Amino acid sequence: MEELFQTFTLDIDILYWSSNKFLETGNENHVGGTTHDDTPYTIANEVAVFTRVGIERTMRFAFDVTRSRTRKKLTMDKVFYELAREYPDIEIDKMLVDVMTVRMILKPKTLDTIVATNLHGDILSDLAAALAGSIGVMASSSLDPTRKNPSLFEPIHGSAPDIAGQGVANPVGTFWSAAEMLRWLGEDAAADLLMKAIETVTASGLEAKDLGDTCNLKQVTNAVISELKNSYA
Repeated sequence: MEELFQTFTLDIDILYWSSNKFLETGNENHVGGTTHDDTPYTIANEVAVFTRVGIERTMRFAFDVTRSRTRKKLTMDKVFYELAREYPDIEIDKMLVDVMTVRMILKPKTLDTIVATNLHGDILSDLAAALAGSIGVMASSSLDPTRKNPSLFEPIHGSAPDIAGQGVANPVGTFWSAAEMLRWLGEDAAADLLMKAIETVTASGLEAKDLGDTCNLKQVTNAVISELKNSYA
């Protein structure tokens, strides 16, 4: 299962793929433990678990998606290079995660599609959210490439309990996730209309508080809905 992230500010368009906690779990699988508890010699360890089937599934899907994009460039963290031979039309490169953070900030337009482990994907997607302006505008998709199981579309990174009930959350991430769901279901025209509405509203300067404006959740939501209605007028 993969997670989808894109940015749309500063003319940046970056797609992130990272494995979810199924088959290929990486550094966040909680395999490990402690020994010699309650002594000065307590030892803690954690084991990173990667399966070939999980990695190949993730990487092959990333190659297929990259092939459909304009730049056709795939940057990888851990990958089986033999898969690259099956995709000669895709430009590939590989970077360590610390160097990638610098590249994202200084040269984001050199990136197109990035594949990373779950842990590194979490870190890099947070940075991508900051580049886009706020975590509140970021969408995610947890996809089953086989389409045998339901996929999940939601704003990234949690429920923001610190602002729960205040009506100030940014709804753009939710709208964008809905657009990704429509596209996954083959409703490209509807997805394009929703994305156009989002872009029109944000370009007008009507933005939520996390992007520096004073608009609340209801105001931004109503503006996007109004743009959608205008599209059908």
